[in-house]
Amino acid sequence: MLKILLTRFKQKFRTVAFPKEEPLLPSRFRGLPKIDQSQCDLCQSKPCLAVCPTGALSLQKQEDGVQKMQIDLGKCLFCGKCALVCPKQALVFSRDYRLAVSDKKNLLWTGSQAELELASSLASDLRKLFGRSLRLRQVSAGGCNG
Repeated sequence: MLKILLTRFKQKFRTVAFPKEEPLLPSRFRGLPKIDQSQCDLCQSKPCLAVCPTGALSLQKQEDGVQKMQIDLGKCLFCGKCALVCPKQALVFSRDYRLAVSDKKNLLWTGSQAELELASSLASDLRKLFGRSLRLRQVSAGGCNG
């Protein structure tokens, strides 16, 4: 038991300094998809729709009658198959990791930056009501729960 405590003491902290520093992401990380709607309109066969394993891609008719490609980020697995088959490179995955939203309807994404409503912090009155119960105390990922 003392060996374990000594080893843990030598390890120090293993947390990331996220708000102050950007996180280190793997080289193969796929973040927020970027859609060039002007290029996407040129492709008639839409092979990306057929290759998506979850059906996250769809064509949505806008108010002006123009169809736009839409990705449901709640269904998307970020597998990248759609970007591979796109002949015009209209669909690419960025390295933007900020994808948390507060409402499910905000997960529908057509590629315009103004459209994605990221989750905001909790209002001060709710934070005061819930207090310390909102703090993350421990996460055991892959442990034996012992």
